[in-house]
Amino acid sequence: MGTNYTVILEEDEEIFPALEKFSKENEITYGMIVSAKGAIKHFDIISHGQRGTIEKVNYKREFEVNALSGKIDIKGGEVRLKMNALVSSSGFTPISGELLNGKAAGSLQIIVRKVDMKKMIEA
Repeated sequence: MGTNYTVILEEDEEIFPALEKFSKENEITYGMIVSAKGAIKHFDIISHGQRGTIEKVNYKREFEVNALSGKIDIKGGEVRLKMNALVSSSGFTPISGELLNGKAAGSLQIIVRKVDMKKMIEA
């Protein structure tokens, strides 16, 4: 149903611009972010707050990526990304939510599946 790619980001590389560039270069009009391995830092995430509120939180330190999923699509020549992440740091409660931006901490490998929309619609 699709082709899998591994996008490898190096230390301090911005996640969203790297995926946008990769998507354009590989003509991914629709894709899924399947998983990731590595760590992120300097990121914003929309998550549940201490008292059940939903808030945008900024983290500067390094967190291990436990799960990453989402979608990529191109509309009007613009790459649109939506990613949900589950991250953790030693001794702290895991954090999950919509990832808004961030940088790779060391090597970060993101698996992207390019979906052939024609085959998906006909199936």
